[in-house]
Amino acid sequence: MELTQLRYFQVAANYEHISRAAEALNISQPALSTMITRLEKELNVPLFDHNGRSIVLNENGRRFLKRVNHILTEVDSSKRELQEMANEHDNTISLAVSSSQFLQGMHTFMYQHLDYKWHQRVADNKEIISLLNLGQIDKAVTSPGIYGNDYHSILLSNDEFKLAVHKDNPLAQKKSVRLRDIQDERFIMLLKDLPFRIQTDRIFTELGITPLYSMECDHLLRRELINANAGVTIASQSASFRHLYSDNIRFLDIEDVHQTREIVLTYLNDRHLSHASKAFISFLKQKFSGDDLKS
Repeated sequence: MELTQLRYFQVAANYEHISRAAEALNISQPALSTMITRLEKELNVPLFDHNGRSIVLNENGRRFLKRVNHILTEVDSSKRELQEMANEHDNTISLAVSSSQFLQGMHTFMYQHLDYKWHQRVADNKEIISLLNLGQIDKAVTSPGIYGNDYHSILLSNDEFKLAVHKDNPLAQKKSVRLRDIQDERFIMLLKDLPFRIQTDRIFTELGITPLYSMECDHLLRRELINANAGVTIASQSASFRHLYSDNIRFLDIEDVHQTREIVLTYLNDRHLSHASKAFISFLKQKFSGDDLKS
């Protein structure tokens, strides 16, 4: 049994889909399928239940994955420690975020550390798990969803949902609203499958209302539309995101929404953090606490 086999199994287990796992590993689907079959024969037990290209870990697979995660974490940690001992002043920041919005405001840190090397990407939580386990990133900023003893998470923000409206919108005269009372407003919604959109859809579902969607768009276009008074949107008013909107925007309390939006920094427990990573983590804590952004 080789480490490569274990890494391929780990990614396949995280994605539970042959095509997506093969794409993440940059190998062909037949090659990945052959590797899984060979591994199952070597262990003499099936690890997955197969349904076309979809695969689901069975009890054997779940137990084996726990062992594999531990083994690969130890191997990667040892490798990194040796590398960092050889280069104690590693200045690489490798980061994944579940939303490009989380990258807003990080230019301040970049300007302060022009000698740092940056590797950034946007990915969903499943891909982030694989990137962390493969050592392709060493930290992630995301909504909660990466759990387990192998990961350490630091709560950066626990923010209330607000209704963002332009000052010329009649709603701006209010201090608070109920979503049930304003479902005929033109809501600007983020694209489907984005973490924040999933959260807001859940809010509407729990309230049993269907808002009038005027447009689905990305973060940048949503900001421009709200700043142009083209509609209203559910947004985060934390200090780390407030600067995305102009001074013409008002944030109203939402009386019938009690959920909060958590943002966490996640990395592997056994990950040895370089001086650059520690400095970046300190910056993130300050950024999300609002110490560097005053309203």
